[in-house]
Amino acid sequence: MEILNQTLELKSLEDDGSFEGIAAAYGNIDSQGDRIEPGTFKSAEGERIPLLFAHKTDQPLGFATVTETPQGLMVKGRLLLDTVAGAEGYSRMKAGILKALSVGFKLPKDGYSIRAGVRVISSAVLKEISLVIFPANPLAAVTALKHEEQEASPLASLLKWM
Repeated sequence: MEILNQTLELKSLEDDGSFEGIAAAYGNIDSQGDRIEPGTFKSAEGERIPLLFAHKTDQPLGFATVTETPQGLMVKGRLLLDTVAGAEGYSRMKAGILKALSVGFKLPKDGYSIRAGVRVISSAVLKEISLVIFPANPLAAVTALKHEEQEASPLASLLKWM
């Protein structure tokens, strides 16, 4: 099995380090040529998933839980602010440096198909969720932080990266 990464979108950040995000929209093709189908991560619902910085297992930031929604994979995470890594992650998220999330997962041989050159993922085992700087999916930009006065559209957030 290979470990793959798929980007998630950060939705909000609270003063206690909790946040929400949503997976790249179902049906959306990322820069790696992958498209995730609804239900791909249904086996992870309700599980406590490690939250890392840039997929580095030596930098745990906290934990997250996931729920499948019609839009994608909803993530509710919490940074552990009493740790150096968690506090740094929170500071970087609040400053807008960390604007995206990415999930690491194992893909079974029968968990995908190739359609018109796109790997369509239908079943995977979620291993971790990471805060990242550069998302694979252009729609995975921050759309709202509660400490900001107004929400930015995904397109406006993307343009800030350029």
